[in-house]
Amino acid sequence: MRRQLVTAASVALLLVAMTVAGAAPILDGSKITETQLDNGLRLIVKPEHQWGLVSVGLYIRAGSFCESDENAGIAHLIEHLLFEATDRTGSQRIATAIESMGGDIAARTTRDFTHVDVTVASQFLPQALELMATAAFEVEFTPAMVSREREIVARELTDRATYAEGSLDDLIWDTAFSTHPYRRGIGGGVDQVARLTIEQIREFHSRFYVPANMALIVVGDVEPEALTAKVNELFGAQPATAIELPVPPPEMPQSDIRTVVRTRASDTTLFTYAWRAPGIADPAAVCAMDLIYTLLGESAFGRLYPALEETGLALMTSVDYLTQRYPGLVMITILTTPEHDLRARGSVLAEIARLRDDPVPEIELAQAKRLLRISYAFNNEAYSDQVATMGFYAAIDSYQFAVDYLNLTDAVTAEDITRVARKYLTLDNYTLVVIRPEPGETEEARSLCDNMPPLG
Repeated sequence: MRRQLVTAASVALLLVAMTVAGAAPILDGSKITETQLDNGLRLIVKPEHQWGLVSVGLYIRAGSFCESDENAGIAHLIEHLLFEATDRTGSQRIATAIESMGGDIAARTTRDFTHVDVTVASQFLPQALELMATAAFEVEFTPAMVSREREIVARELTDRATYAEGSLDDLIWDTAFSTHPYRRGIGGGVDQVARLTIEQIREFHSRFYVPANMALIVVGDVEPEALTAKVNELFGAQPATAIELPVPPPEMPQSDIRTVVRTRASDTTLFTYAWRAPGIADPAAVCAMDLIYTLLGESAFGRLYPALEETGLALMTSVDYLTQRYPGLVMITILTTPEHDLRARGSVLAEIARLRDDPVPEIELAQAKRLLRISYAFNNEAYSDQVATMGFYAAIDSYQFAVDYLNLTDAVTAEDITRVARKYLTLDNYTLVVIRPEPGETEEARSLCDNMPPLG
Protein backbone atom coordinates (compact mmCIF):
# COMPACT_ATOMS: atom_id res chain seq x y z
CA MET A 1 0.00 0.00 0.00
CA ARG A 2 1.03 3.59 -0.44
CA ARG A 3 1.08 5.22 2.97
CA GLN A 4 0.64 8.70 4.38
CA LEU A 5 0.39 9.72 8.01
CA VAL A 6 -3.17 10.12 9.26
CA THR A 7 -3.51 12.35 12.29
CA ALA A 8 -6.03 11.91 15.08
CA ALA A 9 -7.93 14.97 13.84
CA SER A 10 -8.10 13.48 10.35
CA VAL A 11 -9.41 10.24 11.81
CA ALA A 12 -12.16 12.04 13.69
CA LEU A 13 -13.25 14.02 10.63
CA LEU A 14 -13.21 10.99 8.38
CA LEU A 15 -15.18 8.90 10.84
CA VAL A 16 -17.93 11.53 10.70
CA ALA A 17 -17.74 11.69 6.90
CA MET A 18 -17.87 7.92 6.55
CA THR A 19 -20.83 7.69 8.91
CA VAL A 20 -22.73 10.26 6.84
CA ALA A 21 -21.75 8.60 3.57
CA GLY A 22 -22.75 5.15 4.73
CA ALA A 23 -21.02 2.13 3.29
CA ALA A 24 -20.29 3.57 -0.18
CA PRO A 25 -17.09 2.10 -1.63
CA ILE A 26 -14.04 4.34 -1.61
CA LEU A 27 -13.12 3.22 -5.12
CA ASP A 28 -16.37 1.98 -6.64
CA GLY A 29 -15.45 -0.66 -9.19
CA SER A 30 -18.82 -0.35 -10.91
CA LYS A 31 -17.83 3.17 -12.06
CA ILE A 32 -14.46 2.13 -13.47
CA THR A 33 -13.84 0.85 -16.99
CA GLU A 34 -10.67 -0.43 -18.59
CA THR A 35 -10.11 -0.41 -22.34
CA GLN A 36 -7.05 -1.71 -24.12
CA LEU A 37 -6.19 0.06 -27.36
CA ASP A 38 -5.04 -1.94 -30.37
CA ASN A 39 -1.45 -0.93 -29.66
CA GLY A 40 -1.63 -2.23 -26.10
CA LEU A 41 -2.11 0.97 -24.08
CA ARG A 42 -4.53 0.51 -21.18
CA LEU A 43 -7.07 3.28 -20.56
CA ILE A 44 -8.68 3.26 -17.12
CA VAL A 45 -11.54 5.72 -16.58
CA LYS A 46 -13.62 6.68 -13.54
CA PRO A 47 -16.18 9.41 -14.31
CA GLU A 48 -16.94 11.78 -11.43
CA HIS A 49 -19.00 14.90 -12.07
CA GLN A 50 -18.94 16.52 -8.63
CA TRP A 51 -16.38 19.11 -9.77
CA GLY A 52 -15.46 20.40 -13.21
CA LEU A 53 -11.98 18.96 -12.92
CA VAL A 54 -10.15 15.98 -14.33
CA SER A 55 -6.95 14.28 -13.23
CA VAL A 56 -4.87 12.20 -15.61
CA GLY A 57 -1.91 9.97 -14.88
CA LEU A 58 0.36 8.34 -17.43
CA TYR A 59 2.12 5.38 -15.79
CA ILE A 60 5.05 3.79 -17.58
CA ARG A 61 6.65 0.58 -16.38
CA ALA A 62 10.09 2.13 -16.64
CA GLY A 63 11.44 2.48 -13.13
CA SER A 64 14.94 2.03 -11.86
CA PHE A 65 14.50 -1.76 -11.74
CA CYS A 66 14.71 -1.61 -15.56
CA GLU A 67 18.22 -0.18 -15.36
CA SER A 68 21.58 -1.91 -15.23
CA ASP A 69 24.72 -0.88 -13.39
CA GLU A 70 25.87 0.70 -16.67
CA ASN A 71 22.88 3.01 -17.11
CA ALA A 72 21.81 3.59 -13.49
CA GLY A 73 19.91 6.84 -13.13
CA ILE A 74 18.60 6.88 -16.68
CA ALA A 75 14.92 6.41 -15.79
CA HIS A 76 14.97 9.46 -13.53
CA LEU A 77 16.91 11.55 -16.04
CA ILE A 78 14.36 10.75 -18.76
CA GLU A 79 11.57 11.79 -16.41
CA HIS A 80 13.26 15.21 -16.24
CA LEU A 81 13.74 15.31 -19.99
CA LEU A 82 10.03 14.74 -20.60
CA PHE A 83 9.45 18.27 -19.31
CA GLU A 84 11.69 19.58 -22.07
CA ALA A 85 9.05 18.60 -24.62
CA THR A 86 7.14 21.48 -26.18
CA ASP A 87 3.63 21.91 -27.52
CA ARG A 88 2.95 21.41 -31.22
CA THR A 89 3.80 25.04 -31.98
CA GLY A 90 7.15 24.73 -30.24
CA SER A 91 6.42 27.89 -28.26
CA GLN A 92 5.89 26.45 -24.76
CA ARG A 93 7.25 23.59 -22.74
CA ILE A 94 4.56 21.25 -21.49
CA ALA A 95 4.70 22.39 -17.86
CA THR A 96 4.27 26.03 -18.89
CA ALA A 97 1.40 25.09 -21.20
CA ILE A 98 -0.41 23.13 -18.49
CA GLU A 99 0.08 25.89 -15.94
CA SER A 100 -1.22 28.48 -18.41
CA MET A 101 -4.52 26.56 -18.32
CA GLY A 102 -4.59 26.90 -14.55
CA GLY A 103 -3.58 23.27 -14.22
CA ASP A 104 -0.96 21.35 -12.31
CA ILE A 105 1.65 18.89 -13.58
CA ALA A 106 4.10 16.66 -11.72
CA ALA A 107 6.21 13.60 -12.40
CA ARG A 108 8.12 11.04 -10.38
CA THR A 109 10.34 8.02 -10.86
CA THR A 110 10.14 5.04 -8.53
CA ARG A 111 11.84 1.66 -8.49
CA ASP A 112 8.96 0.15 -10.46
CA PHE A 113 7.67 2.89 -12.75
CA THR A 114 7.71 6.50 -13.90
CA HIS A 115 4.55 8.60 -13.98
CA VAL A 116 3.38 12.00 -15.18
CA ASP A 117 0.27 13.46 -13.53
CA VAL A 118 -1.86 16.37 -14.71
CA THR A 119 -4.94 18.04 -13.22
CA VAL A 120 -6.89 20.60 -15.25
CA ALA A 121 -10.38 21.99 -15.62
CA SER A 122 -12.30 19.45 -17.68
CA GLN A 123 -12.67 21.85 -20.61
CA PHE A 124 -8.88 21.71 -21.11
CA LEU A 125 -8.62 17.91 -21.08
CA PRO A 126 -8.11 17.51 -24.87
CA GLN A 127 -5.19 19.94 -24.83
CA ALA A 128 -3.71 18.31 -21.73
CA LEU A 129 -3.89 14.85 -23.30
CA GLU A 130 -2.19 16.14 -26.44
CA LEU A 131 0.64 17.58 -24.35
CA MET A 132 1.06 14.34 -22.42
CA ALA A 133 1.19 12.30 -25.64
CA THR A 134 3.76 14.71 -27.05
CA ALA A 135 5.92 14.42 -23.93
CA ALA A 136 5.74 10.62 -23.92
CA PHE A 137 6.39 9.94 -27.58
CA GLU A 138 7.79 13.01 -29.34
CA VAL A 139 10.37 14.48 -27.01
CA GLU A 140 13.73 14.98 -28.70
CA PHE A 141 16.92 14.45 -26.76
CA THR A 142 19.41 17.12 -27.76
CA PRO A 143 22.88 17.62 -26.23
CA ALA A 144 21.84 20.99 -24.79
CA MET A 145 18.75 19.69 -23.02
CA VAL A 146 20.55 16.60 -21.71
CA SER A 147 23.36 18.77 -20.34
CA ARG A 148 20.87 21.12 -18.68
CA GLU A 149 18.85 18.35 -17.04
CA ARG A 150 21.98 16.48 -15.95
CA GLU A 151 22.97 19.54 -13.90
CA ILE A 152 19.52 19.71 -12.31
CA VAL A 153 19.55 16.00 -11.46
CA ALA A 154 23.09 16.29 -10.07
CA ARG A 155 21.95 19.06 -7.71
CA GLU A 156 19.00 16.93 -6.58
CA LEU A 157 21.25 13.96 -5.86
CA THR A 158 23.80 16.12 -4.04
CA ASP A 159 21.09 17.74 -1.94
CA ARG A 160 19.63 14.34 -1.08
CA ALA A 161 23.00 13.06 0.08
CA THR A 162 23.36 15.97 2.51
CA TYR A 163 20.27 14.93 4.46
CA ALA A 164 20.55 12.08 6.92
CA GLU A 165 17.21 10.65 5.80
CA GLY A 166 18.37 10.41 2.19
CA SER A 167 21.67 8.78 3.11
CA LEU A 168 19.86 6.43 5.48
CA ASP A 169 17.41 5.25 2.82
CA ASP A 170 20.13 4.61 0.24
CA LEU A 171 22.23 2.71 2.78
CA ILE A 172 19.29 0.53 3.80
CA TRP A 173 18.49 -0.66 0.30
CA ASP A 174 22.13 -1.09 -0.67
CA THR A 175 22.79 -3.17 2.44
CA ALA A 176 19.61 -5.24 2.43
CA PHE A 177 19.96 -6.25 -1.24
CA SER A 178 23.03 -7.69 -2.92
CA THR A 179 22.00 -8.50 -6.50
CA HIS A 180 18.51 -7.15 -7.18
CA PRO A 181 18.31 -3.71 -8.87
CA TYR A 182 16.23 -2.47 -5.94
CA ARG A 183 19.56 -2.11 -4.15
CA ARG A 184 20.45 0.97 -6.21
CA GLY A 185 19.22 4.39 -5.20
CA ILE A 186 16.56 5.81 -7.48
CA GLY A 187 18.31 8.35 -9.68
CA GLY A 188 21.72 6.70 -9.51
CA GLY A 189 24.78 8.68 -8.49
CA VAL A 190 26.13 11.98 -9.75
CA ASP A 191 29.03 10.28 -11.55
CA GLN A 192 26.75 7.66 -13.07
CA VAL A 193 24.34 10.27 -14.46
CA ALA A 194 27.27 12.28 -15.86
CA ARG A 195 28.36 9.24 -17.91
CA LEU A 196 24.97 8.60 -19.54
CA THR A 197 25.06 9.18 -23.28
CA ILE A 198 22.34 10.41 -25.61
CA GLU A 199 22.46 7.02 -27.35
CA GLN A 200 21.71 5.26 -24.05
CA ILE A 201 18.90 7.70 -23.31
CA ARG A 202 17.30 7.20 -26.71
CA GLU A 203 17.62 3.41 -26.49
CA PHE A 204 16.01 3.27 -23.04
CA HIS A 205 13.21 5.60 -24.10
CA SER A 206 12.44 3.73 -27.33
CA ARG A 207 12.45 0.41 -25.47
CA PHE A 208 10.17 1.28 -22.57
CA TYR A 209 8.11 4.29 -23.68
CA VAL A 210 5.77 2.25 -25.85
CA PRO A 211 1.96 2.01 -25.55
CA ALA A 212 1.95 -1.63 -24.42
CA ASN A 213 4.05 -0.58 -21.41
CA MET A 214 1.72 2.24 -20.36
CA ALA A 215 -1.51 2.83 -18.52
CA LEU A 216 -3.48 6.08 -18.78
CA ILE A 217 -5.73 6.67 -15.76
CA VAL A 218 -8.42 9.36 -15.89
CA VAL A 219 -10.69 10.39 -13.01
CA GLY A 220 -13.10 13.31 -13.06
CA ASP A 221 -15.57 15.21 -15.16
CA VAL A 222 -15.36 13.19 -18.38
CA GLU A 223 -17.62 11.36 -20.80
CA PRO A 224 -15.99 7.94 -21.34
CA GLU A 225 -16.93 7.54 -25.00
CA ALA A 226 -15.62 10.94 -26.04
CA LEU A 227 -12.50 10.41 -23.93
CA THR A 228 -11.81 7.02 -25.48
CA ALA A 229 -12.10 8.51 -28.97
CA LYS A 230 -9.65 11.30 -28.08
CA VAL A 231 -7.16 8.89 -26.49
CA ASN A 232 -7.37 6.67 -29.57
CA GLU A 233 -6.61 9.69 -31.72
CA LEU A 234 -3.59 10.81 -29.68
CA PHE A 235 -2.18 7.63 -28.16
CA GLY A 236 -3.68 5.00 -30.45
CA ALA A 237 -1.82 6.47 -33.41
CA GLN A 238 1.44 5.18 -31.93
CA PRO A 239 2.60 1.87 -33.43
CA ALA A 240 2.22 -1.34 -31.49
CA THR A 241 5.61 -2.36 -30.16
CA ALA A 242 6.29 -5.50 -28.20
CA ILE A 243 7.59 -4.97 -24.68
CA GLU A 244 9.52 -7.42 -22.58
CA LEU A 245 10.38 -6.13 -19.15
CA PRO A 246 13.66 -7.27 -17.65
CA VAL A 247 13.40 -10.02 -15.06
CA PRO A 248 15.98 -9.31 -12.36
CA PRO A 249 17.81 -12.23 -10.76
CA PRO A 250 16.00 -13.18 -7.57
CA GLU A 251 17.57 -11.91 -4.40
CA MET A 252 18.79 -14.69 -2.14
CA PRO A 253 17.04 -14.89 1.26
CA GLN A 254 18.84 -12.89 3.91
CA SER A 255 20.37 -15.19 6.51
CA ASP A 256 22.31 -12.77 8.68
CA ILE A 257 22.15 -9.48 10.54
CA ARG A 258 23.68 -6.70 8.46
CA THR A 259 24.74 -3.54 10.27
CA VAL A 260 26.07 -0.29 8.86
CA VAL A 261 27.06 2.72 10.98
CA ARG A 262 27.76 6.24 9.74
CA THR A 263 28.37 9.50 11.57
CA ARG A 264 27.24 13.08 11.01
CA ALA A 265 27.41 16.42 12.76
CA SER A 266 24.31 16.18 14.95
CA ASP A 267 23.14 15.69 18.50
CA THR A 268 20.62 12.97 17.57
CA THR A 269 20.82 9.39 16.36
CA LEU A 270 18.74 8.07 13.48
CA PHE A 271 18.43 4.34 12.89
CA THR A 272 16.35 2.00 10.76
CA TYR A 273 15.59 -1.67 11.03
CA ALA A 274 14.63 -3.22 7.69
CA TRP A 275 13.22 -6.62 6.89
CA ARG A 276 12.43 -8.18 3.52
CA ALA A 277 8.74 -7.80 2.75
CA PRO A 278 6.20 -9.33 0.34
CA GLY A 279 5.73 -8.12 -3.22
CA ILE A 280 2.48 -7.84 -5.15
CA ALA A 281 2.66 -11.51 -6.23
CA ASP A 282 1.50 -12.43 -2.71
CA PRO A 283 -1.54 -10.17 -2.18
CA ALA A 284 -2.65 -11.86 1.05
CA ALA A 285 0.75 -11.26 2.64
CA VAL A 286 0.76 -7.68 1.30
CA CYS A 287 -2.52 -6.94 3.09
CA ALA A 288 -1.34 -8.62 6.29
CA MET A 289 1.87 -6.55 6.20
CA ASP A 290 -0.17 -3.37 5.72
CA LEU A 291 -2.05 -4.24 8.89
CA ILE A 292 1.22 -5.02 10.66
CA TYR A 293 2.63 -1.57 9.95
CA THR A 294 -0.69 -0.10 11.08
CA LEU A 295 -0.53 -2.08 14.33
CA LEU A 296 3.04 -0.94 14.90
CA GLY A 297 3.21 2.59 13.64
CA GLU A 298 -0.07 4.33 12.83
CA SER A 299 0.70 7.57 14.68
CA ALA A 300 -0.29 7.48 18.36
CA PHE A 301 -2.50 4.45 17.74
CA GLY A 302 0.42 2.13 17.01
CA ARG A 303 2.38 0.01 19.46
CA LEU A 304 5.70 1.80 18.92
CA TYR A 305 4.39 5.16 20.10
CA PRO A 306 3.77 4.17 23.75
CA ALA A 307 6.83 1.93 23.80
CA LEU A 308 9.24 4.60 22.56
CA GLU A 309 7.85 8.12 22.35
CA GLU A 310 5.72 8.11 25.52
CA THR A 311 8.63 6.60 27.48
CA GLY A 312 11.03 9.26 26.18
CA LEU A 313 13.21 6.77 24.30
CA ALA A 314 12.44 8.28 20.90
CA LEU A 315 11.76 11.70 19.44
CA MET A 316 10.06 10.20 16.39
CA THR A 317 8.96 6.76 15.19
CA SER A 318 7.99 5.75 11.67
CA VAL A 319 6.99 2.51 9.96
CA ASP A 320 7.13 2.30 6.19
CA TYR A 321 6.15 -0.42 3.76
CA LEU A 322 5.57 0.12 0.06
CA THR A 323 4.07 -2.68 -1.99
CA GLN A 324 6.26 -3.29 -5.02
CA ARG A 325 6.46 -5.51 -8.10
CA TYR A 326 9.10 -7.61 -6.37
CA PRO A 327 9.65 -8.23 -2.65
CA GLY A 328 10.86 -5.02 -1.02
CA LEU A 329 11.36 -3.85 2.55
CA VAL A 330 9.37 -3.00 5.64
CA MET A 331 11.27 -0.45 7.72
CA ILE A 332 11.08 0.95 11.23
CA THR A 333 12.90 4.27 11.64
CA ILE A 334 13.61 5.89 14.99
CA LEU A 335 14.99 9.32 15.82
CA THR A 336 16.49 9.29 19.29
CA THR A 337 19.35 10.69 21.35
CA PRO A 338 22.71 8.93 21.80
CA GLU A 339 22.04 8.08 25.44
CA HIS A 340 18.80 6.30 24.50
CA ASP A 341 20.08 4.60 21.35
CA LEU A 342 20.56 1.07 22.71
CA ARG A 343 17.38 1.03 24.77
CA ALA A 344 15.37 2.33 21.82
CA ARG A 345 16.71 -0.44 19.62
CA GLY A 346 15.88 -3.00 22.27
CA SER A 347 12.33 -1.68 22.51
CA VAL A 348 11.84 -2.00 18.74
CA LEU A 349 12.99 -5.62 18.75
CA ALA A 350 10.85 -6.34 21.81
CA GLU A 351 7.75 -5.13 19.94
CA ILE A 352 8.69 -7.29 16.94
CA ALA A 353 9.09 -10.30 19.26
CA ARG A 354 5.68 -9.59 20.84
CA LEU A 355 4.05 -9.40 17.42
CA ARG A 356 5.62 -12.72 16.44
CA ASP A 357 4.91 -14.55 19.70
CA ASP A 358 1.56 -13.24 20.93
CA PRO A 359 -1.61 -13.38 18.83
CA VAL A 360 -3.03 -9.94 18.12
CA PRO A 361 -6.22 -9.44 20.16
CA GLU A 362 -9.30 -9.28 17.94
CA ILE A 363 -10.27 -5.87 19.27
CA GLU A 364 -6.84 -4.45 18.34
CA LEU A 365 -6.98 -6.03 14.89
CA ALA A 366 -10.45 -4.61 14.32
CA GLN A 367 -9.17 -1.15 15.28
CA ALA A 368 -6.23 -1.53 12.87
CA LYS A 369 -8.62 -2.42 10.06
CA ARG A 370 -10.73 0.65 10.82
CA LEU A 371 -7.64 2.85 10.81
CA LEU A 372 -6.48 1.35 7.53
CA ARG A 373 -9.89 1.98 5.98
CA ILE A 374 -9.78 5.59 7.19
CA SER A 375 -6.25 6.00 5.84
CA TYR A 376 -7.36 4.60 2.49
CA ALA A 377 -10.29 7.02 2.39
CA PHE A 378 -8.03 9.92 3.38
CA ASN A 379 -5.54 9.02 0.63
CA ASN A 380 -8.28 8.81 -2.03
CA GLU A 381 -10.24 11.99 -1.39
CA ALA A 382 -9.19 13.94 -4.48
CA TYR A 383 -9.43 12.89 -8.11
CA SER A 384 -5.63 13.06 -8.29
CA ASP A 385 -5.40 10.73 -5.27
CA GLN A 386 -7.58 8.15 -6.99
CA VAL A 387 -5.49 8.38 -10.16
CA ALA A 388 -2.37 7.83 -8.06
CA THR A 389 -3.80 4.77 -6.30
CA MET A 390 -5.12 3.07 -9.43
CA GLY A 391 -2.03 4.03 -11.42
CA PHE A 392 0.24 2.67 -8.71
CA TYR A 393 -1.36 -0.76 -8.81
CA ALA A 394 -1.81 -0.71 -12.60
CA ALA A 395 1.94 -0.23 -12.89
CA ILE A 396 2.89 -3.17 -10.68
CA ASP A 397 -0.10 -5.46 -11.23
CA SER A 398 -3.66 -4.33 -12.00
CA TYR A 399 -5.81 -1.37 -10.99
CA GLN A 400 -8.32 -3.96 -9.74
CA PHE A 401 -6.17 -4.49 -6.65
CA ALA A 402 -7.03 -0.92 -5.62
CA VAL A 403 -10.74 -1.74 -5.91
CA ASP A 404 -10.46 -5.02 -3.99
CA TYR A 405 -7.98 -3.76 -1.41
CA LEU A 406 -10.29 -3.13 1.54
CA ASN A 407 -12.12 -6.42 1.13
CA LEU A 408 -8.78 -8.21 1.06
CA THR A 409 -7.57 -6.49 4.23
CA ASP A 410 -10.89 -7.13 5.97
CA ALA A 411 -10.33 -10.85 5.34
CA VAL A 412 -6.98 -10.88 7.18
CA THR A 413 -7.12 -12.82 10.45
CA ALA A 414 -5.02 -12.68 13.61
CA GLU A 415 -3.50 -15.98 12.53
CA ASP A 416 -2.49 -14.38 9.22
CA ILE A 417 -0.77 -11.56 11.10
CA THR A 418 1.23 -14.04 13.19
CA ARG A 419 2.14 -16.14 10.15
CA VAL A 420 3.38 -13.16 8.11
CA ALA A 421 5.21 -11.63 11.08
CA ARG A 422 7.03 -14.90 11.74
CA LYS A 423 7.93 -15.31 8.08
CA TYR A 424 9.25 -11.81 7.47
CA LEU A 425 10.00 -10.08 10.78
CA THR A 426 12.73 -12.39 11.93
CA LEU A 427 15.03 -11.69 14.85
CA ASP A 428 18.12 -13.26 13.35
CA ASN A 429 18.23 -11.75 9.87
CA TYR A 430 17.51 -8.10 9.28
CA THR A 431 19.32 -4.94 8.23
CA LEU A 432 20.21 -2.21 10.70
CA VAL A 433 21.56 1.16 9.56
CA VAL A 434 22.58 3.78 12.11
CA ILE A 435 23.53 7.41 11.56
CA ARG A 436 24.89 8.73 14.83
CA PRO A 437 26.72 11.85 16.04
CA GLU A 438 30.37 12.17 15.19
CA PRO A 439 32.92 10.64 17.57
CA GLY A 440 32.33 10.89 21.26
CA GLU A 441 31.44 7.31 22.13
CA THR A 442 34.05 4.88 23.36
CA GLU A 443 35.11 1.96 21.18
CA GLU A 444 33.60 -0.36 23.79
CA ALA A 445 30.22 1.30 23.47
CA ARG A 446 30.49 1.31 19.68
CA SER A 447 31.26 -2.43 19.66
CA LEU A 448 28.38 -3.20 22.02
CA CYS A 449 26.03 -1.08 19.93
CA ASP A 450 26.97 -2.70 16.63
CA ASN A 451 26.82 -6.24 17.92
CA MET A 452 23.71 -6.08 20.06
CA PRO A 453 22.14 -9.57 20.02
CA PRO A 454 18.52 -9.93 18.94
CA LEU A 455 15.83 -10.33 21.55
CA GLY A 456 13.64 -13.39 21.78
